[in-house]
Amino acid sequence: MADKHTSVEKRLKRDITVKNEIRKDLEKRMSLIRRLSRKLRKCKNRRNITRSSSTIKRHCYKTAQLRVELLQRNEDLEKRIKKEMKYSEKEINDFKTQLDKEKREMEEARSKLKKVKTKSEKTDEQEGFSAEIFQATKRLIRETSDVKNIEKELSSEEKDEILFTLELKRIESDKLVFGQ
Repeated sequence: MADKHTSVEKRLKRDITVKNEIRKDLEKRMSLIRRLSRKLRKCKNRRNITRSSSTIKRHCYKTAQLRVELLQRNEDLEKRIKKEMKYSEKEINDFKTQLDKEKREMEEARSKLKKVKTKSEKTDEQEGFSAEIFQATKRLIRETSDVKNIEKELSSEEKDEILFTLELKRIESDKLVFGQ
């Protein structure tokens, strides 16, 4: 539980960010090409026509390169996300079982603590029970912090699953917009 995200998840999120930056750049260039094309249709000056047409060609070439790169990244990310989500589902189930186990242990520790407290109240020999009370309290605190860490990890895993699901939807829409 030392780290909330595995190195695979971190790399996957970084690659998603890079892919989204490429997508934004591609959209900006496509918008620029449309704007320059409108300007070119209105233009009557020969020098401006050649300048605008060469700029459009340059951006079209770069747009084609970005489109190919985006589609390749989409394919790669789609495979990796699907693989990671399967792993994440298994991991989430493992954490849930571990959380249930920790909660049961915590309840046992609480019940032992109550027993020790009632015994110490009944008898005057508190010295023998104080060590038990101390150990039970220490175990209870440790188990409570473990349960909190597991709950944080579960919420993190669920957020990752939502993020990856949304990214798969975005990849499908990119396929429709930018072609296969």
